[in-house]
Amino acid sequence: MNLRFKDSFSGKVVNKRLTFNTGMDEFPRYVLEYLIDNYCSEDNFQEDFERVKRRLRENFVHGAEAERIRSYIREHREHTIIANLEIRLVETEDKYWGSIGAINESFVNIPEPLVKQYPMLLAGGMWGTITLTYDESEVHNKKIRPFKVAEFTPFQISMIDLKEFIEKRKLFDDREWLDILVNSFGLNPDKMTRREKLLYISRAVPLVESNHNMIELGPRETGKTYLFRNVSYYAHVLSGGKATPAGLFINLNTGNVGLVGTREAIVFDEIANTDFTDPKAMVSIMQGYMQDGKFSRGKKEILAFGSIVLVGNLDIQGKLPHEKYYHLFEPLPSFLQVEALIDRLHYYLPGWEVPKISPEGASQDYGFITDYFCEIMHELRRIDVSGPIKSRFEIFDGSGTGPGLTSRDVRAINKTLSGLLKLMYPHGEVSDDQLEELVSLAIEGRQRIRNQLHLMAPGEYAPVQISARIIKSGEVIIPTLIEGDRKVHVQLPAQALVGEVTGLAVAGEQGMILRFETQASKGHGRIVPLGSIQRVMRESIEAAAQYIKVYAADLGIAADWAENFDLAVLATMMAIPKEGPSAGITIVTGIVSALKNQPVRHDIAMSGEITIMGKVLGVGGIQPKLMAAIDAGVKMVILPEENKTDVLNLPEYIRNRIQVQYVTDIKQVLGLALLV
Repeated sequence: MNLRFKDSFSGKVVNKRLTFNTGMDEFPRYVLEYLIDNYCSEDNFQEDFERVKRRLRENFVHGAEAERIRSYIREHREHTIIANLEIRLVETEDKYWGSIGAINESFVNIPEPLVKQYPMLLAGGMWGTITLTYDESEVHNKKIRPFKVAEFTPFQISMIDLKEFIEKRKLFDDREWLDILVNSFGLNPDKMTRREKLLYISRAVPLVESNHNMIELGPRETGKTYLFRNVSYYAHVLSGGKATPAGLFINLNTGNVGLVGTREAIVFDEIANTDFTDPKAMVSIMQGYMQDGKFSRGKKEILAFGSIVLVGNLDIQGKLPHEKYYHLFEPLPSFLQVEALIDRLHYYLPGWEVPKISPEGASQDYGFITDYFCEIMHELRRIDVSGPIKSRFEIFDGSGTGPGLTSRDVRAINKTLSGLLKLMYPHGEVSDDQLEELVSLAIEGRQRIRNQLHLMAPGEYAPVQISARIIKSGEVIIPTLIEGDRKVHVQLPAQALVGEVTGLAVAGEQGMILRFETQASKGHGRIVPLGSIQRVMRESIEAAAQYIKVYAADLGIAADWAENFDLAVLATMMAIPKEGPSAGITIVTGIVSALKNQPVRHDIAMSGEITIMGKVLGVGGIQPKLMAAIDAGVKMVILPEENKTDVLNLPEYIRNRIQVQYVTDIKQVLGLALLV
């Protein structure tokens, strides 16, 4: 396959093994790959490459030498350099001007035939050998513009034939083509599983699909931005630093459109460390832009096509995200953990499944020259591969509950699928099995987002099971997310125990199960709180003890219990600070159970504040508390009567999954919780 690939795409393929560790890091990878492919034979590579390096070093201009080279050109009237040449049309002068950053010159005279010969000079410029002349008689707008390009020989492929690329794609099966893509992106496919290869190439979807919004969170050293930095000069990577609305969208002072209008992918690297100068304004404009590719400047609406990519680190445990994360967007800055923004993401790439890059993981085989494939991906953005294929499958909610899928779900899947098809099957020839594979991957990326939105805001985002059906075969696609069972599962007591009660709490916006254990031992009325119990919760313990002292007879407890017993109250998960009044009824139930030696039902949980008169008062966080109880398998929850309206306002898919009993005083709680 290697030679067949090389022969089929002659002049557009390079042995990637030869392009690593060249010692020429000051040059873009596509420049080196072009030179290696055109001027170095594999049989005599070292000798040929030494000649290439000598030529580069002799003619390459370092920034500190710019003025010396300008002077040299003036004195000798002609000189050849190796640099990047970029051309722009200044319509007010009806003239093309060139920019050569290496000599700090923005007004280089350009012969018009050069523009027609190499149109890519107008789209980001091209690297090559530039012969410059100096003629002080060249005057424009009363200014001397002496520098002129006499000859230009590019180090890049100057003409791209997408039709030829698509036709030749047909010569390879999907296994061969997938390996070609992975090699072209710089990795060794022999070290990867098929799923790992598909995940890796899915990083390129924002480069071939306009306005595709993606996030990848995963461990360090997996090369999350390698592809964007080294494979496409149409991408822009923001590594930390400041991100402003002016830089990304539009500068209100100049009217210049920002990166979303000039780049095909804007990548926020190390997203947790990115400094947004005006977070609220940024999130607001990003939400609008990520929805439909539009943003406003005053009364004017502007359309742009740059994809948004968020990249960051996430700690793992084994091969899954660490259990410390309640939801998988926690590594984002808090101001980006906005449901409306996250809902506009199309694909969550599970970075924890992508292997770390190692020396032996680098490509050892032939792949496309980076410059060539960068332009191919650029052209692929303009074509529609998925249109004729959409009628071959349907997307639906397989859960059978709740309001079903949203238009954003469907749009996200279709956009991701479109990008995957452009990469794998740009010729449009896709079997049902191949289609099923890519549809499953696209659904999975969106399902991961919906799952986390349900954890973050369960009242707004109902649980869904995004599924698809292949029309011809009737095959149903229901992807499995390997991190689906990652959550910490709190084990409820296996049986009713004395002094052990399950409470409900909220940490941040996350509901959680909190188990309390209470022991009564001979003593003199001391109460010992254990398990990082903080001030307000300690006061709940004091209120509980005071209530029991006064109403001991009504509760069937010896009146002199405080003279004969000490009480130890332990909130489990001892390293985590516990605070808040909502554990009041839980603590009372545990103390009464311990003093009466009467077990507590093990399948219930409760939350409510108490007074020293035994009244039960309302608490907050009802929705996340109920979700935590449902996830833990609790059968019944005891809540204050004051919270009944809160529960009734929740969606049916939450209310119908658990029994709720409402109480106004502690006696009702004990009647429900204690076993006779």
